[in-house]
Amino acid sequence: MKAFLLSAACFMLFACSGSDEDNVNNGNNPGNGEVSNTLHMSFKTPDWEQFINCEQLDLYGFAVSESANAVSATSASTKETFYFSIPVDSSAMVAPGNLKKYAITGYGDNVNPFEFSQKLPITQGSATYLISSPGFGTDDYNEVVDIQYIGSEPNNAVFKVKCRYAMHAYELGNSQNIKPITGTFHFKVRTSKN
Repeated sequence: MKAFLLSAACFMLFACSGSDEDNVNNGNNPGNGEVSNTLHMSFKTPDWEQFINCEQLDLYGFAVSESANAVSATSASTKETFYFSIPVDSSAMVAPGNLKKYAITGYGDNVNPFEFSQKLPITQGSATYLISSPGFGTDDYNEVVDIQYIGSEPNNAVFKVKCRYAMHAYELGNSQNIKPITGTFHFKVRTSKN
């Protein structure tokens, strides 16, 4: 399954700005807990942080389980890759109980709706990566803070989802080097109407 997810991610490179100074300076930086109205992906580690504008990112889901699809992409500028899972069915997307915290998964291991995982360079430009460790608790969560229905396509319902997250990630090849990562994201996603 992970091999399929990784190959799917390779086709979803997004050429977004690696740092959006206007957003960082206007309080939309990854560390303040607010989720920007701009479609984006942000992260903050002890070593670096980025706010990646994703207004041009068009995400289509792929199956990861009976109940969930995942969306994934890799930033061309930062080399950060994420996996975010959503319900397969559009009617499950709008349930009021969805606005809560969910688990962080191992990188690419998402199987339930609203789980999040990622991989990113340990420092800007590094060939060494941090990958998310599975967990759920005070310092390990993906919190869905807003879901908005924005339109319909022939086979899909289209939504915007805002989340904030906290996780621990370990250095690939050195599991003793663990770093905290926090951030936010706001994506446009699709779910099936069938």
